Amino acid sequence: MKLKEFEAKSLFKEAGIPLSHGTLVKNVEEIPSFSETKVFKVQTVANGRGKAGGVFLVENSEEAKQKATEFFGKEVLGETINEILIDNKVNIEQELYLGILFNTGKRVPVFIFSEKGGVDIESLSEERIVKHEIDILKGLTDEDCDVILANSEHNKAELKDIMKKLWECFVKFDCKMLEVNPLVFTGENYVAVDAVIVLDDDANYRREIKFSERTDNRKATAREIAAHEIDKDDHRGVAGKTFLDLDGDIAILTSGGGASMTVMDTLVEVGGNPANFTEYSGNPPKEKVERLTKIVLDRENLSGLLVAGVIANFTNIKETLEGIMNILIEQKPDFPIVIRRAGPHDEEAKVMLAQVKEEHGLDIHYYDEKTPMTKAALIMVELSNEYKENKKAGVMS
Repeated sequence: MKLKEFEAKSLFKEAGIPLSHGTLVKNVEEIPSFSETKVFKVQTVANGRGKAGGVFLVENSEEAKQKATEFFGKEVLGETINEILIDNKVNIEQELYLGILFNTGKRVPVFIFSEKGGVDIESLSEERIVKHEIDILKGLTDEDCDVILANSEHNKAELKDIMKKLWECFVKFDCKMLEVNPLVFTGENYVAVDAVIVLDDDANYRREIKFSERTDNRKATAREIAAHEIDKDDHRGVAGKTFLDLDGDIAILTSGGGASMTVMDTLVEVGGNPANFTEYSGNPPKEKVERLTKIVLDRENLSGLLVAGVIANFTNIKETLEGIMNILIEQKPDFPIVIRRAGPHDEEAKVMLAQVKEEHGLDIHYYDEKTPMTKAALIMVELSNEYKENKKAGVMS
């Protein structure tokens, strides 16, 4: 989860990092009266808001209100603006960059420092950026700081203090990445005037400070939040940990990481429009699959359900498909249901699906490992299109 500036600064404040002070407003009426120059900052999680015109100076509260009227409810870099930070202007003698990034390849945190910060940090040559790996067991030591700041002419004692507080923030709040860009030297002291943090979602359960769920640069939908709750108190297998709401009409239940993406890519390539993306795997109990299925089908105007995955190693195919069938029997949809699954107890599943199809009149199309997942996606799209044509022609009620 990537945080907005004001959210990231709340964690910086907890760690004792010196910050520029400002006022967060969520509507024009909340803007306080002022007559001195301040910094107007729209709050987004997207990169490049400054270059996109989302950060600028305002001379008084009237100008801030006028600009806020233009931004609230509008999109900047694909994100609707709901918060604006009116920040105090600080004297800038020099802009520096400090950051910590977890290198997933080497599985180590890396401290990054540059004496040139600001909006053009991405264009700096490598020799102007110091990158230093940190031993996670030792943490950020004085020796690490000395190496990082070896060629710096700044006040190393003050910078070390800020660096150690950044490290404390990184560890305490389970960050995957954090950065201060810029860390401003005012001529007297150092102040973080911007903050970026990406949190590790898997550590949300133990994080004391909570933030609203979101997907990329938007707040999470009710369905996404509900799906993410499924695994919260039951760690038997996985169901709904990954769930994205999409704008299509074919409901999706996939299994197997790479295979899931193959199914989605094929579905789109052959003209299908998925209503969601989600996975279940690791032999979850049927109760968890039922909850996920109910969320997946909680959508109007669906034209099909595609259940597809790799040949399972230990997932009970009958039990997990029974979880799906229980919801389908309850809801009795008239759209086509394409299932491509194989693995333990799949013969029993095949018998069960045939009985459900006959007894409850569901339009089920079952395929085992003899049919490629890509073929199942194509069949789903063909049946979906036929269903929509019949609906349009009034053939179906």
